[in-house]
Amino acid sequence: MASTSCSLYDYSPSLPLAVIAVVLFSALGAVLCFRMTQTKTWSSLFFVLGAIAQLSGYVARIFSTQNVCNRGAYGVQSVLLLLGPTLIMFSVNMTQTKFARALHAERFCFIPIDWQPWLYMSINTLLAILQVIGGIMTAASTSTTTLATASKMTIAIFIIQTAFWVLTLADNICMNIRLRRQPTEPSKSSLANWKIWNQLFGLSTSIIGTGRNVMRLTMAGGVAFLVDYEWPCYAFDGYQMVVVLGAWAIFYLPEKCEAIPEGRDYRSLTGLEDIRSSSV
Repeated sequence: MASTSCSLYDYSPSLPLAVIAVVLFSALGAVLCFRMTQTKTWSSLFFVLGAIAQLSGYVARIFSTQNVCNRGAYGVQSVLLLLGPTLIMFSVNMTQTKFARALHAERFCFIPIDWQPWLYMSINTLLAILQVIGGIMTAASTSTTTLATASKMTIAIFIIQTAFWVLTLADNICMNIRLRRQPTEPSKSSLANWKIWNQLFGLSTSIIGTGRNVMRLTMAGGVAFLVDYEWPCYAFDGYQMVVVLGAWAIFYLPEKCEAIPEGRDYRSLTGLEDIRSSSV
């Protein structure tokens, strides 16, 4: 830690840490963009946008290492590094719905499958907008009252985000348990490795929805260790996003989901076959 002449940072931003982050997010963004366009899985767009937001935020952080008093660079990195993980969770939630449909496991979800796309998109969008507003207020304002309001808004958003993403994970866990008890045809054949791929949702939510948000909440609470040192922001936030995006880039579940027809017709056919079998 080193004190600075400005109140924007309580430490001297590290150039090597920022450069490493830029390289990692550039590579991950390129890989995810390639896989998305190659497979035409447009639900992964927010993975790419999240990687770009993280990349741009750390580019701004590089500028901050050269001039810690640059309020523009501080504001850009502050807002984009808040927004990046939220954008990543857009695609996680969208893929979760597609995954349930690909497994023909819609009936195992306690959140109705037809509600999920609009519900997840609407809540994530609203929280992202409020998060950007709070970030801008924090970065741009010098008024103590405005800063206090922005801080309270940010804390409230992190709490709501955490609760919401834990709810989506609970829905996935419910589907997981019920699907193990009543396997569907895709879960036994075309998506036989679904238990492994399903761990991507737990990984994403545990890192972004709980770990990262709890760290941000702790930081907002003024814990000196997180405020006075920069490396925890990379270790528990920035580089953790690398883990999430890296896992999705390797396994790339959206492509597997698109390869399987949705399960509604399958369920009706299965029911019809069951009736015929019982009548024979």
